[in-house]
Amino acid sequence: SLLIIDLKDCFFTIPLHSEDSERFAFTVPSINRAAPAERYQWVVLPQGMKNSPTICQWFVNLALKPWRSANPELITYHYMDDILIASQQPLSKELEEELIN
Repeated sequence: SLLIIDLKDCFFTIPLHSEDSERFAFTVPSINRAAPAERYQWVVLPQGMKNSPTICQWFVNLALKPWRSANPELITYHYMDDILIASQQPLSKELEEELIN
């Protein structure tokens, strides 16, 4: 049996530490420079950064390690934002729920 999970926007679910958020700041200028520009900080990992996929994969792998250890009979492939679980037997609903949640 196969279970395929697409994490989609996993980049936007990785919170940044409050001390690091100032390193992920961006500025929005006002129209016609009528007011000072507004400065904002990301609180989650911004998509489009060159290192975003690497950081996302690291966090997903960190979350999958205990699950892989608890289920060594299953083949688990993790690539970018996709996870494939393969088993000779049908996966139980409990295992699916445990992995998804």
